[in-house]
Amino acid sequence: MAGHFDLQGRHGKSRVRVSRVWRRPADAGGHLFVEWSVAVSVVSDCLPSYTSDDNSAIVATDSIKNTVYVKAKECTEVVSMEEFAVILGRHFTSLYPQVSEAAVTIVERPWERVAVDGKPHSHGFKLGSEKHTTEVTVKKSGSLLINSGIQGYSLLKTTQVLISLICLGPLHISPTLVEFASHST
Repeated sequence: MAGHFDLQGRHGKSRVRVSRVWRRPADAGGHLFVEWSVAVSVVSDCLPSYTSDDNSAIVATDSIKNTVYVKAKECTEVVSMEEFAVILGRHFTSLYPQVSEAAVTIVERPWERVAVDGKPHSHGFKLGSEKHTTEVTVKKSGSLLINSGIQGYSLLKTTQVLISLICLGPLHISPTLVEFASHST
């Protein structure tokens, strides 16, 4: 039985640590600091890399790592981790003709402003306990799949179990009402 197989390989770079500061005056909210761990994996027709001496279909891992750093520096305006993942995915799918898809995973360790004399400090931060996550897949066709969440987030309310607004950094879940069931035993 004769047939045609379209073989594609996935390769990339993980654990690229990025710290980014957007410096704003105190009256504009002060500095904004993010710490991300970025993983990029690209899908390409890289079969010739395994069957002959042609590695041109492989995007070098150091190129991926350096691209993450350059793109972070180019973001002169504040971006969410989802927006940054889309920027990276579009870069790899548009720059490399052999790349049909790019998957970008980002884990953000959220830093919160410290309070000094009851006011948020413009450039002092403390590390939060939860981690914000996103997985973004960008296809060469332009389609996007974005899946974001929070790991290790703890919330305790002792009364009024109806929350009308949850605000976590640049991500807003509003004004959808989220009802938490209250059980007493």
